[in-house]
Amino acid sequence: MRTLSITMVVMLVFSTTVWAAGPVFAGNARTSGVVLTNSIQLPDGGTIHGGDSITTGKGLAVITSASHGRVEVRADSLARFTAGSVELERGVVASSRLTVETAGYTIVPQGTARNGEDAWFAVANRQGRLMVAAHRGTVLIAAAGAPPVVLPEGSYAEQDSTSAQQDAQPPAQAEEKDKGRKKKGAAAGAASGGWTIGSLSHAASVALVVGVGAGVAAASVGAAVALSDEGPSPK
Repeated sequence: MRTLSITMVVMLVFSTTVWAAGPVFAGNARTSGVVLTNSIQLPDGGTIHGGDSITTGKGLAVITSASHGRVEVRADSLARFTAGSVELERGVVASSRLTVETAGYTIVPQGTARNGEDAWFAVANRQGRLMVAAHRGTVLIAAAGAPPVVLPEGSYAEQDSTSAQQDAQPPAQAEEKDKGRKKKGAAAGAASGGWTIGSLSHAASVALVVGVGAGVAAASVGAAVALSDEGPSPK
């Protein structure tokens, strides 16, 4: 009897701890093309749990969860789900409620959209260059040691090339370059915390705001299209 009582107490404590930690991520996946989870092909209608990784080539995965909303892992991407976020290693993910973490940044939706619907935002990490698009609702971009950036609904934020290079450099070199950049003053156009802010009114606005050459402009427009609102996706 004593052994049984101790066992019941241990089970109660364990279940309480799990409940206090919040719901563990679990979602239903709809796929298009070849999608891998933990290096195994994910069948359409499969289940994704916290700790699972998703790899897409030309494929697309749409994961829906009652507690965490909708997440898209778009083409040529690698992402890993945790209990309360999705970690983007490369490519593009879009989310309605789930926090996105990438390259030391945390991107969090702030409440609902103006029309009362869930937020909807996309995050791209291509060759270490980051871009965030807030299609519905406000998005907060945060990183340790940097001021937070509030991205309003209907706008995008593209990481400045200088900031992206600093993230890949040793701290001493990054600090020295940062001092030089501050002496030059603020860059032209709307900028905040190492990010250039622009409107999502049309894809070409990315190239226009950044002011890059024709070859790179095409790539920028491509990035904007990758960050587009919900497009042809598995439902």
